[in-house]
Amino acid sequence: MERLMNMMSGLNIASKSSLKQFCLIATQCNVDDAERLYNVLIKDMDDLPMFDPVRPTVMQNVKSTAVDIFSFFKENKEEIAQGLDFIKSAFSKGTIQAPAAPPTSLPPIN
Repeated sequence: MERLMNMMSGLNIASKSSLKQFCLIATQCNVDDAERLYNVLIKDMDDLPMFDPVRPTVMQNVKSTAVDIFSFFKENKEEIAQGLDFIKSAFSKGTIQAPAAPPTSLPPIN
């Protein structure tokens, strides 16, 4: 039992097929014991997929990252432009300008 607990400590089961493989390895290919162990482990995992999910390729990862980066710049282009203008003005004039004053229409704090 201790051997089984050691094997399960680093285990990351992503599908029913990988759980079946684990059960066969844990029981040294004893099919009856593997089936009993599988039934004990799987009873609370109804949503476990049948097969392991396919890992994305390097190109899919690159494409996803590029889309995320371009989306970030598209969503934050005004803030980025303000930051660049602030940096340019700081270096061109030699002094840093204070940010714009807050709106005056706020009620006083009591």
